[in-house]
Amino acid sequence: MKTPFLNLSIFIVLLLFSNSIYSQFSFSVSPGIQINNASFGFKKNKIKPNFGIQILTGSTSLTESGKRYDYDVQDIVNYEEKYKYSGLAIMPIIGLQYYFKESEKLSVFTTINFTKVFISGKIEDSTNPNANSELNDLVKKVNVVGGQVGFGTEYFFDKYFSVGGEFGIRIFYANYTEEHNHSVYNPNTGESVDSKINFKYNFSMNPTYSKISLNYYFSK
Repeated sequence: MKTPFLNLSIFIVLLLFSNSIYSQFSFSVSPGIQINNASFGFKKNKIKPNFGIQILTGSTSLTESGKRYDYDVQDIVNYEEKYKYSGLAIMPIIGLQYYFKESEKLSVFTTINFTKVFISGKIEDSTNPNANSELNDLVKKVNVVGGQVGFGTEYFFDKYFSVGGEFGIRIFYANYTEEHNHSVYNPNTGESVDSKINFKYNFSMNPTYSKISLNYYFSK
């Protein structure tokens, strides 16, 4: 069964290839203090499919040092432990804008976007040489998807350049699944029974958003 994300992807690809000759190619940038975005689109009549990407990177480190008792040598010793964490999130975005009212200077539109978040990370832990492989196993079990629905306007200073404003709601959904084998002891029989424990964690967030975009059309 095809997912809505896959159906929209196929639709946009077909639309881009079938209408690219008669479409307007555009580039948009949305600056701000929140997550910024740059996207490309093809406008055909009242519909503009678009594609964008967001990339988030981050890192942090911690060093702990001092003195402590070492049971191996039976004495107080100096110690230093180092931890370094880094992460990368790549978010390709596909969507549609529908212009239901247009004039020479002003356009009004609705928009819908979908995204799938691809996460990777790295850990350097001086106390655990297997920390990085454990993190990779954890990341594989995390699934994050999102989308947004909004309403906006676009004002054209000339036929190639416009400024837009948009307001809407974002939807983020994440889940984590894990399973492992477990042995359950029955004191009545004195026997153990093998069992499988399934763990699933779901998280969702639906904040509103507002943004200003700078748009350039290569043809009009």
